[in-house]
Amino acid sequence: MTAAKPDALDRLVQLLLLIAAVTTVANGAFMLAKPLDWYVFVPTVVTTGPPNQHFIRDIGLAYIGSGLILFYAMLAPARRWRAACVGGLWLALHGALHVYEVMAGICGPATFWADAPAVIGQPALVGIALAILAGRGRIGRSGA
Repeated sequence: MTAAKPDALDRLVQLLLLIAAVTTVANGAFMLAKPLDWYVFVPTVVTTGPPNQHFIRDIGLAYIGSGLILFYAMLAPARRWRAACVGGLWLALHGALHVYEVMAGICGPATFWADAPAVIGQPALVGIALAILAGRGRIGRSGA
């Protein structure tokens, strides 16, 4: 049995994963290559304390790893939902940490909203892609 030809929703899932992958890898590469430039480029980061190049690079590697798995998810329909879950896991946990910090009073809502497009946006794209796949019954099936 051959797989069905991709339709508009399949292409939308691919696009959402591609956007998440590209932005995630780009951010990670920036963190890895120029940690101090990245530190001052993101205005809310400077409020968290002095820069630590090693730590910034560590996080950059996590971003690159997540992004590469999301690229794989975009390209591999048979493993798409599983790979999207794995690639989006760190991004979702990172976003959840930011939500927790606002709720616990560690940082203010202004900081959260300044960070939200990148910190919440990437896992949201993956979540929307997974919701589309779930709505189409393509989660949990082999070859979907």
